[in-house]
Amino acid sequence: MNITINISDNELTEDDKLVIRECLRLSEEDNLQEHLSKLAKASFIEYVKMFKEKGLPTRADEVQQERLFFLLNHYFMNRVPYEHEISSIFQITQSQSRTLLRNTNSRFRTKISLFIRNTIKSIIRTALLNHDSGKYEMEITSGVIKEEINTYLSQRNAQLFPLTKKRGYLAIYECPEDTYDFLREQFEIDITDD
Repeated sequence: MNITINISDNELTEDDKLVIRECLRLSEEDNLQEHLSKLAKASFIEYVKMFKEKGLPTRADEVQQERLFFLLNHYFMNRVPYEHEISSIFQITQSQSRTLLRNTNSRFRTKISLFIRNTIKSIIRTALLNHDSGKYEMEITSGVIKEEINTYLSQRNAQLFPLTKKRGYLAIYECPEDTYDFLREQFEIDITDD
C-alpha cells in the first residue's frame, strides 16, 4: 500500500527542517524528504502495533525502547545506530543513549540480531593491521557494540583475548591476530572483501 501525507509549511517550517537535519546529522546534500519518509513509516508502524495490541507501553523507558526498535527497522535499516545518533534523536545524554540501546537490545534481541551482526561485520571489515604492534585496530564508537563483540568472543572461544581500547585513543580498539581471524571466520568475512 502506498500512503502519501501532505505537511504544510506552517506545520514544518524551514527552522524545523534545520533542527531535524541537525538531529539526524544530515548535510545539505542529504535528501531530507527521504529521511522523513523513513521516520513517518516507523511512526505509522508504531501506531499499527498500538491498534493491534494492547496500546502503548506505560513506562517511559519502554516507550523509548519501542520507538528505537521501530527506528532500527524503518530508519537505520540494516545497522545499529551509534550512541551519539540516539542522543541526537531522543535528546538524551550519551550515557542515557547507551542504556537505551542496551535495554532495547535485551528486549528485542532476536528481532534486531541481524542489525547487530551487520554492524559488527562492518567494523571488522575496516580493521587494519598495525605492523608495529602486530595487532588489528578498529574504530568502535559504540560501547554497546564493543560489549557485544567481547560477549560473542567469551561465549564462543574464551581462550581468545577481548578487544581492548588502544592506549591514548577514545574509540580505537585492538585485538591480537588470532582474535581477529576468529571474528572474520565467525562473521563470514572473506579476505577478498577487503
